[in-house]
Amino acid sequence: MSSFLKETSDKNLIFNIYALHGFTGSGLDFIPLKASIESILSGEFDELNWLCPSLPGHGDSSDLDCSVQGQYDFLKKYMQLNASQGNASDSSHGHKNILIAYSMGSRLGLYHATQETDFWDAIILIGVNPGIRSETERALRRKSDKELSENIEKKGLSWFLDYWKSLPLIRTQYKGFDDFQQVRQMRKSSLDIKGLKNSLVHFGQGVFPDLWELIPDIKSPLLLINGDLDLKYCEISQQFSDSNPKALSKVIKGCGHAPHFESPKSTAEVIATFLKKYVT
Repeated sequence: MSSFLKETSDKNLIFNIYALHGFTGSGLDFIPLKASIESILSGEFDELNWLCPSLPGHGDSSDLDCSVQGQYDFLKKYMQLNASQGNASDSSHGHKNILIAYSMGSRLGLYHATQETDFWDAIILIGVNPGIRSETERALRRKSDKELSENIEKKGLSWFLDYWKSLPLIRTQYKGFDDFQQVRQMRKSSLDIKGLKNSLVHFGQGVFPDLWELIPDIKSPLLLINGDLDLKYCEISQQFSDSNPKALSKVIKGCGHAPHFESPKSTAEVIATFLKKYVT
């Protein structure tokens, strides 16, 4: 698990920012976004307490239960652990719980938000899909994910990482290969094949529940972020915001599925503006 913690201040308002990464990712993926947000919000809030776990199937959590229930239980236990250690608390103690989640992590965060509709003070979802509505399409996705998981085992991690980077949804993340991207790619080279397979098969879109009907029940302010090159997810976010009047959809220019990687400063500006307006 990864946590980026600032020294505790003697002021009252503390933001617990739970940042949930995407498939093949890590809690450390949020370093550029974290730096940009903290630079913009310096002096605006008392403390930004970043809590960035490696989700089941990834990092030091690669052998954990990757099912929807397993992921949900993991997140709840992670929150309870940090609260017991004094790293996080609830709003009654001047803490605000903020969710920033990307892709696979945004599915988990959204699932949590539909189960505990009053928990989050603000929800920021990057590249979120609330679920595949058609059972036929869900079955096809399960079949596709199962075949990919079998190929990962047969052909190995190196083959899979090359394949993954070549996907139109992903490849825009590699248009500029800076030092952070190099370190990020090195982290991916140590991913556990079994963990990836389990995550893909047990928490992929084909098995993830359809949450569309639950979106109107979410009471927290919602920010949906997509890159303008990611047309599919821009359309999904428009449908999402149509389903919940508290949902605000924003598009980052020149980016694909992962604007927090591709343009962390622009993404941070959108997030900072949202937090200053909706969370006090």
